[in-house]
Amino acid sequence: MMRKLQNRFGLTRDPFQKYVPVEELFEHPDADAALKRLKAALDGRSCSVMTGDPGLGKTFLIRRLEAMLPAGRYRFTYIHNATVNPRDFYRQLSMVLGLEPKATPAALFRIVMSHIEEVATTQKTHPILFLDEAHLLPIRVLEQLHILLNFQRDSQPYLSLILIGLPELRDRLARNVLASLSGRLPVRVHLKALDAKGVGDYIVHRMRMAGCAQEVFAQDAVLLIAEATGGVLRKVNTLALKALEVVTEGKGSIVDASAVEEAVKRCPEAIM
Repeated sequence: MMRKLQNRFGLTRDPFQKYVPVEELFEHPDADAALKRLKAALDGRSCSVMTGDPGLGKTFLIRRLEAMLPAGRYRFTYIHNATVNPRDFYRQLSMVLGLEPKATPAALFRIVMSHIEEVATTQKTHPILFLDEAHLLPIRVLEQLHILLNFQRDSQPYLSLILIGLPELRDRLARNVLASLSGRLPVRVHLKALDAKGVGDYIVHRMRMAGCAQEVFAQDAVLLIAEATGGVLRKVNTLALKALEVVTEGKGSIVDASAVEEAVKRCPEAIM
């Protein structure tokens, strides 16, 4: 089906595939504003929080952030396994950093802190720790994070922490028990879903990046996709590709509202 679809619309690949090269990532005003705020936080060696509903492109935004920062000045560490206790968290962090895991939580903490300080002072590189799915982190781990930021009696910003998660992360950080951590996360970014115009721009961009020079999705189809998916990128990808498949099964070359209606019936998960 994919080869037939590519031939029909002049595509060189699946236009809505999951992996997208950084240079081909879609840019829209909300994400661009968020990116500028995150970069400004890192330029100031500060910490931040990024939240948004599933499928809005939070991980894509992190990839764009990494790509725009000079690698020689920053050291990026990414962790996404959030359902761990404090000991396992430090063990996981030490392994990601390339350190030899220690037996006790205290020893793990010491080698992690020493490594971060060495990278920041001796290697003159600023470490950045991305914690994805942070809304799933146990309170006991979240309570530890402000200690992880405490260097030279809390006088040196050797580490920048970026927490990434669903909107409920904001509510968790508002708890009194996490006041010390919350105060160290001054930059808060929240991603929103695309509006109808944004969905149309996104579809055109993805089709163009895949080699299609013609306009394939009619305006009524775009409006219906936006309504059915709520502007969530992951859902837009699923529904738009299914609509292309519907049209490819026939003899048409334009995705209209009827094709999208049929696509919705075939992939109800796109609007869940």
